[in-house]
Amino acid sequence: MTGDAPLSLDFLVRVPTGSDGPLPLVIVMHGRGADANDLAEIAPLLDAGYRFVFPNAPKPFEPMPGMTFGYSWFDGWPPAGDSFTQSSDLLLRFIDEAVERFAPPSGKLAICGFSQGGMMALDAGFRTEKPLAGIVCMSGAVNENALPDLDAHRDRPVLIVHGTSDDMIPVIAARRTRRVLEDHGVGVEFHEFEMGHFVTPESLSVVADFLRRCFERH
Repeated sequence: MTGDAPLSLDFLVRVPTGSDGPLPLVIVMHGRGADANDLAEIAPLLDAGYRFVFPNAPKPFEPMPGMTFGYSWFDGWPPAGDSFTQSSDLLLRFIDEAVERFAPPSGKLAICGFSQGGMMALDAGFRTEKPLAGIVCMSGAVNENALPDLDAHRDRPVLIVHGTSDDMIPVIAARRTRRVLEDHGVGVEFHEFEMGHFVTPESLSVVADFLRRCFERH
């Protein structure tokens, strides 16, 4: 967490370039059972002069009674009960607060996530009213049981990267997500890699290139 007043979610900030000026802002959500530190190490691999913010999900992850580690954005897959909606509301508030706190240049905001965080990125990316450069979903999928208004922001570019050997979220979920988005006129860049439920230097190079192109357009 920063030394300033707390926001709606705890978070880490990484600025690999070392600059304190106005920078493009990349908000990255972790997966189930992880925390803000889990993806912080990827910042240098994606950096081209950005500020990265890694929020913690709000719910302690409890795989079995009395045992907790990391955090989760929602319960189950697909999300159970109202756990997804509660986190969605918190995340949208956090995005507004982060934009106000870090003041990126207009339109230079990207929302990214891995696994559960990828689902949250797709949800928040199509719900936020902040000007948005792009959305990245790594090893995740869209929540078809609570779709945002995709038609309202169909001009927002989306990148989906997924492993063909993913045993947590099968690649068929990513392919279906692509179809759902494209059916609403959303432009989707889609990449499959020979990998499991993780990221690789190859997949991250695609993410880095996507972010660079998105920010260059704004």
